[in-house]
Amino acid sequence: MNFAERAARNEEVFRAINEQIEQGVERHGIRGDARFHCECGRASCFEMLDISVAQYERVAAERYRFVTVPGHEDPRVERVVENHETWLAVEKIGEAREQLDRDHPQPRHRED
Repeated sequence: MNFAERAARNEEVFRAINEQIEQGVERHGIRGDARFHCECGRASCFEMLDISVAQYERVAAERYRFVTVPGHEDPRVERVVENHETWLAVEKIGEAREQLDRDHPQPRHRED
């Protein structure tokens, strides 16, 4: 498995975890920031970031965008599109973007 494949797989796993967090927050009516898992491509990352549910939903609604803690962005496979004090939004580029399309489709982004 190459680097782009590993990164895409890890990011999709973290995205699935964060979607469960998002559903729990909504189900319990929690307002304000929630703790989400960093969606970087590092398999060893267990860092959390505080972000509002609305901000998370806005980033996650874009097929190739993920939230990460600062310093976890990887310019080989992504570019920073939002820079906040405690979190970043990154967008996949090149081979990593193509890998997401091939191997890790997300239901929220599928065409009807």
